[in-house]
Amino acid sequence: MFKPSRRQFLTAGAASLALAGLSGCATQGAAGTSAADVVRRTPAASSSAVQLLFYADTHAQWLPVISHSVANHLGPMSLLGQAPYFTEYNRLAELGITSGDSRVAWLTASGARQAGGVRMGGYAALAKALEQQRVQWGADACLTLEGGQCWNGSGLAELTAGRYAPLSSHWLGAEVRIASEEQQIWPQGYPRLYSEFARPVLDTGNPVAFFDKAGMKIAVVGVPNQPLNLSRIQYLSHIQQQVLQAGSQADWVVVLSDAGTNSDLWLAKELQGVDLILSSRGQDLWPQAVQAPIPVCFAGSQGQGYFAITLESKNSKRVVNARFHPVLTDQSEVMPAVAEQIQRLRSAHAGWLDLPLAEAPGWLYRRDALAGSWDQLIAEALKTTRAELTLAPGLRHGLAVAPGQVITRDHLLSLTAGYNSRVFQVTADPQQLQARLEAGADQLLSDDWYLHSSEDMPRLTGSAYVLRYQAVAGQRISELQWPASSTRNRARVAGWSTHYRGEGQPLWQLMESWLRQRSSAWHLPPLELPSLAFVEGHPGWHPEAVQ
Repeated sequence: MFKPSRRQFLTAGAASLALAGLSGCATQGAAGTSAADVVRRTPAASSSAVQLLFYADTHAQWLPVISHSVANHLGPMSLLGQAPYFTEYNRLAELGITSGDSRVAWLTASGARQAGGVRMGGYAALAKALEQQRVQWGADACLTLEGGQCWNGSGLAELTAGRYAPLSSHWLGAEVRIASEEQQIWPQGYPRLYSEFARPVLDTGNPVAFFDKAGMKIAVVGVPNQPLNLSRIQYLSHIQQQVLQAGSQADWVVVLSDAGTNSDLWLAKELQGVDLILSSRGQDLWPQAVQAPIPVCFAGSQGQGYFAITLESKNSKRVVNARFHPVLTDQSEVMPAVAEQIQRLRSAHAGWLDLPLAEAPGWLYRRDALAGSWDQLIAEALKTTRAELTLAPGLRHGLAVAPGQVITRDHLLSLTAGYNSRVFQVTADPQQLQARLEAGADQLLSDDWYLHSSEDMPRLTGSAYVLRYQAVAGQRISELQWPASSTRNRARVAGWSTHYRGEGQPLWQLMESWLRQRSSAWHLPPLELPSLAFVEGHPGWHPEAVQ
């Protein structure tokens, strides 16, 4: 059977509407590698221990954010009911957290709303928390690692082309980072940024870095999210070879990945000779290491906290202990020097970024398997182009906004991951539209975890369909309704994409124009969602949608 490369699969959605411009315990080891083939150094003395500090997907959000956990989380059948794919109720039950626990406010969407919005993160507070950990352990026994998407995603980063990105990583004490979205967003500028960072940036040309900490050698192997034109076997063999070479020279092998949640869980099942995987891009949070069977850490997004991970050798056995530390802004100390620099560097752009546009009529959030309220707001703006349908990618980026909070340009810019995303309008027939939805469902729900692109379902409005959760690939979308306003077999579709390079109005400008026309008592229409056919009572799916 044909097995596509990751690049081929991730471009399948775009190919289905290519002219339109819509994009949207270990088992068998890598390529026949067995545990017996893995040569590892003998663990260091029983008293040796080192601490890793890991954060990821901060989206360059220097200021505190409002916490709003994923509303409805949907993944492959083979992963549902396993971390991080739980309903809110089962999420808390799995962690042993009762409804009155303060952690509910940042672990669940309903808890965040009941709390009225909890402020978390901010680089000044995150920098202080990380520094306190390093002081406690000692710099020679502590390694700070930065995951993907920490240089892009904020309005300031977009306006300045990441000019201050290396400095922001220095604030947080990063000693190594994984190459990420900056290579696509600023293809001419990222080499200069790497030079200014002046510490290892792991990519395909520089995949491994070694660090001596507490008398132990730690190998960090980078797995970037670059679209390698490799089959899954070639891709896995490529990474496995790097791991084997690194492991022959190190006491510990840590994979620093920007491949996404499901892809990293797939690597954890297939790789040999890895002690820990630090995952980014998926923006998922699970406050403990997920045993898959290699421990995998998911550190959430927007700088709301970090993982402290202890690597310890006890009686010639490797022991990994990991715990997520939330940074609750109003209960945290800040690093004054970082706070001052943030204020100074942002001041030249603050008037433009913080320009008030409207008040939020309710919770505005992005993370949801089917559609968040931000997506509905985007769709309402796209409808002003007189299209019959709107179709947008299931991107997970975006700042949450509490009811009554002022919406600013910075909020709008946070929705497109730092890309200069432009609006376009095309025509499509039912077969093309269904193919795009099938591709989106396949990457989200496929039991081939390697194919996951860290996006949720495409956001479709103006039509309706049924998403059949348990169906096989290519048959998950049914009963697609064609807009009644269309008298032809083709409909006008308005959309936007981070991959579209043609002419068009920037999405944030269209949204700003639409928001400026709202009255003081405006309301957002109900979310336009597909119908779902799923197994009643399955622990991984929310039968009740969080609105």
